[in-house]
Amino acid sequence: MLDTIPIRPAPSPAANAPALLREIAAALDALLLSGRRHCIDLGSLPLSTADRDLLREALGTGEIRMELVALGSSRIEETGVPGVWWVRHSSEDGILLTESLEICHVPEIVPADTTDIANGLQRLRQALALRESGGH
Repeated sequence: MLDTIPIRPAPSPAANAPALLREIAAALDALLLSGRRHCIDLGSLPLSTADRDLLREALGTGEIRMELVALGSSRIEETGVPGVWWVRHSSEDGILLTESLEICHVPEIVPADTTDIANGLQRLRQALALRESGGH
């Protein structure tokens, strides 16, 4: 009687990570071939702790870590796979707002905006002018 009961293996606790790793590999191919960027919103996916652990293990840790502080903080970490970045944005209260994997040369949030560069140049010129006029 027991041999008539269908037995199915339990789903892996890291059921979604393998598919994400394949998506990352395809996105890296696209980045190399066409320069096309890709973003995976981890917050919108049903990831278990095992999924996250497997992603961390498979992707590893890279050499670059950046933190931006503006209306909360953004932490950008290169993974051990160049071109794959783990990006987290938190509120000023430290609450995680978004988490993603970005497949690109450099995440979009990192390069300085042209307006910001122009404003920085203006401040630098004012500081130089002040210094040259004898002010501090």
